Amino acid sequence: MFKSCLAIISVLAALLLAACAGPPKVINEGAPMQKKNEVVREEKKKEPEFEQVITVLKPIVKVPILVSHQGGAFYHVAVNNNLPNVINLVWDESAYVNTKGESVRMLHILKKSDLPRDPPAQQASSPIAPNSQLQADFIGESWLDAARRGATPQPKDRFRKARIHLAFNINGKRVKWQGEVTFIPARQP
Repeated sequence: MFKSCLAIISVLAALLLAACAGPPKVINEGAPMQKKNEVVREEKKKEPEFEQVITVLKPIVKVPILVSHQGGAFYHVAVNNNLPNVINLVWDESAYVNTKGESVRMLHILKKSDLPRDPPAQQASSPIAPNSQLQADFIGESWLDAARRGATPQPKDRFRKARIHLAFNINGKRVKWQGEVTFIPARQP
């Protein structure tokens, strides 16, 4: 009898404590049930620390070129060939020079969703017919892993500027377009 009275008192004490604590708290309401011993980690998408502004330092006459940062490790180039002959964008001779002066070969990306596993040894040049436009995406050769993870390579020294060099074959001569990348703090929402 003593054991049954002790059990009843224990149950009443537990009910009393639960009543004093108030309604049960809901954790992760609407979240899927987690398995026993499973650790739930919520990963916040990291916003880029910097916006990139690209300005032209060395244009090419009659070949307007616009380069823009597309987020993450990706850039976009639009080249208008206003010359009477075909010109070629030579990817293997194009480079990104980071804020520490290190050169990174540019890779022409056909589909952002289908990145190469390894950088190609050589890339074909992109021909641009007279009075037409080429639009293409590119990344730095060493940024493939960052691009797969959706990360944005950060400048090693945000107070210095990076450079983009695009090489063209125009009438049998190598001509370079040059742009400067400035890193400004990203606007907070």
